[in-house]
Order: sequence, then structure tokens, then C-alpha cells
Amino acid sequence: MKKLMTILAMCMMLAMMCGAVSAEEAAVRNGELLDIAQVMVKASMNKAEEINVPMVITVMDMDGNIVLFHRMEGSLLASMEISQNKAYTAVSLKMPSADVKDLAAEGAELQGVAVQHAGRIVEFGGGFPIVNPEGVQIGGIGVSGGSVEEDSSVALAGLAAYEEGVDPELTASGGELLDKAMLMVQAAQEKAVEINVPMVISVCDMGGNLVLLHRMENSLLASLEISPNKAFTAVSLKMPSADVKDLAVEGAELQGVAVQHAGRIVEFGGGIPIYNEEGVQIGGIGVSGGSVAEDTSVAEAGLAALD
Repeated sequence: MKKLMTILAMCMMLAMMCGAVSAEEAAVRNGELLDIAQVMVKASMNKAEEINVPMVITVMDMDGNIVLFHRMEGSLLASMEISQNKAYTAVSLKMPSADVKDLAAEGAELQGVAVQHAGRIVEFGGGFPIVNPEGVQIGGIGVSGGSVEEDSSVALAGLAAYEEGVDPELTASGGELLDKAMLMVQAAQEKAVEINVPMVISVCDMGGNLVLLHRMENSLLASLEISPNKAFTAVSLKMPSADVKDLAVEGAELQGVAVQHAGRIVEFGGGIPIYNEEGVQIGGIGVSGGSVAEDTSVAEAGLAALD
């Protein structure tokens, strides 16, 4: 009996240890939806290149927050918001965005819905629910950049890859910065896993516009804004965000700069300029989710992938 109790106690300890490891791993993994989103975005980008229309592709979770955002070079600037709004429509109404038009017409069941949610509801195609094999909706994809038919075909290519269980090779180029950003994100994510801190990783171009956003599971919700703001700081001031603090104190050269640009200027570390091989700045990376030291280490790991 004593031997049996000892064995049971050992089993319980092992189970607790395994549970702890699993929980620890869960804190720094991509998560189901981000893994799915990466598959879908690769297939969508391949389709966009096939039809020769650069696209903006967004995947959102069921709370309407971005999980993955990719903007191909040459895509319409307006598509940055439209793509996100299509994904938002697919999750907020749990239907393809193309289905909203008839339901929102005068006298129809959802008349006026398009003006709700600060205009984020889209009444035309390109936004689709993402449904898992058990029939449960887990998110939405939104694509914008071409005609409604083109947008829908690119989104459907992404959905088809997921539904068929295919992880396609990315053969398309998203342009110099997006291609570099994808390499950086892979390295940055590996560092985040190494230090056991889930992160949001963003890359902006020199216009301060988002090129890529990658949100790891269990990262801080606040980091969805802080991460791109750090990247914006690195491009708008052409310096690491960590350098802003001393310049922005009372009496210093940039006093008050942090309240400019609708509060998008960040005064602490985690935002770093990105330079090309000729030493010309082409964008900025911003990382948020941990301490300033942790964020900076992850951003630097991403930059190191370009060396």
C-alpha cells in the first residue's frame, strides 16, 4: 500500500510538472489562430501575386483584435483600414462581408448597421469567417486591394489552404520591406519564446504606415497599440524609441513631442530603425509585451536576422 501511494504521489508530481511546462509553453507559442493565419496569409499572398494585384491581408480573432496583418508593396493605402474592417465585419456579424449589403438595405433586417461601430462594418466582399473543423468560428480574414472579386478570390485562397490542411510554400514577394519584416518576425519570435515572453511585433514603412503586425498568443492587449507606435516612433523621429526620453524632458530639445501625432510617440525602448544594405533607413520595428529590456532584446534579435 505504501509503495502504491508513493507511485501515485510521483505520478501526481509528474502531472503537475507537465502541466506547468504546458502552461509555460502556452504563454509563448503562436497559438492556434496565429498558426492558421500564417498559413492563410502565405496562400493569399501567392494568389495575389498570381493575379498581379498587391493586397493587404488581415486576420482577426473573435474579439475583433488583429492577430496577423500583412501589407504587400504597392497595395492601396486605403486598403489598410478596409482590410481590417472586412475581417472585423466577418467576426462581429459572423458572416461574409458580402452578405451584409442586402441585410443592410433600407427596410431590411440590419438597416443602418454599416454606420455602427465607427464605420467599421463593410457591405462588400472580401471578408470571411474562419471556421474550425468542429464548425466553430475562431476568427475572420479580410482582404483589400483590388476589385471585390479579386479581394474575395485572395481571401478564399487563404481559407482553402486552411480547410485543406495545406501549408504552402510562400513563393510571392511582398516587396523589400515586407520580405525583410517576415524574416525579422521569425527571428524575433524565436527570441520571445527563448525568454518566455509573448510579444506583439510590428514593422512600419518610412511613411509611418503598418507593413506587418504579428501578435503572439497571450501577449498584452495594450501591446497592440504600443508595438506599432514604437515602430512609428523609430521612423517618424529616425531614432530608437529609447533615445526619445532624454530629448523630451522639460527644457530639452524635443520637450512635448510625446503628445504629438495623437500620442503615437513612445519614450521608452523597443522601437528601432531598420536600415538596408546601403545604410538607408527603410522602416522601423516595434516590439511590446514585456519589460523594456525584453522588448528591446526581441527587436534586436529581429534586426540581427538581416545581417
